[in-house]
Amino acid sequence: MYNLWPLLIISVSFLIIIFIIFRHFPALAVLDVENIPEEKEDKIKEKIMKERIKRKFSFLEDFFDRVLAFLNRVSNIFWSKLDKIKEDQREKQENLSLSAVSISERMKILFSQAEVFIKQDNCSEAEKRLIEVISLDDKNFLAFWKLGEVYYSQEKWQEAKQTLLYALKLSEVYPDKVSPNELSNLNYTLSLINKELNDIEGAFSSIINSLNIDPKNPRYLDLALDLCIIRKDKNLAIDYLERIKEVNPENNNIDNWEKEISFLV
Repeated sequence: MYNLWPLLIISVSFLIIIFIIFRHFPALAVLDVENIPEEKEDKIKEKIMKERIKRKFSFLEDFFDRVLAFLNRVSNIFWSKLDKIKEDQREKQENLSLSAVSISERMKILFSQAEVFIKQDNCSEAEKRLIEVISLDDKNFLAFWKLGEVYYSQEKWQEAKQTLLYALKLSEVYPDKVSPNELSNLNYTLSLINKELNDIEGAFSSIINSLNIDPKNPRYLDLALDLCIIRKDKNLAIDYLERIKEVNPENNNIDNWEKEISFLV
């Protein structure tokens, strides 16, 4: 009779092994092969090769980047030069056209061009035209006034102030060439400029000049009242507020002004 104990032991051991395998099968199924040393080594080798190839041909990428940057610079220079040539040709053509007319007609054309550029917010071209007018007539009140307005729109306060002050002197020398409306507007702009420069007394003096010409102008009265509040002149502020209520009772700032005036000593 055969000894069955060895066979029985082997069979039980085999069943235990199968049980263990089935118990851990899900974990084996999701095993990351890249964690196996051999697989990891292959992946590392592949990565090294790719990096080596990339480094080997990287000079081509740098070369083409430099070429493209160079071509871009050349293109920008070319178009800039072309624009400059076109601008020079346009100016020459304009000068030729203007040289064929009288000085007075030339000034009219320049003024007209300046007005167009002002409407287009092209201050540099407007400035050129107005300076050319002044080169033809250095006593031209309108040219200095418009030039001062151009500087004002650019917030070039000092240039604007000096230009408008010269225009103001011209108006005193040639009063017959300046309308009251032009003079009041010039003083109004001077007042705004002086306010920006923190010259409050200068600003107040200029706006008074405007009001002497046009005492019921709402813009002038508003600015005068603001300046009175800054100067802490309560009595004069009340006076201007009453004038504003007469001229423009719908003014939305009336309540705010009343509050500000109430805080003045």
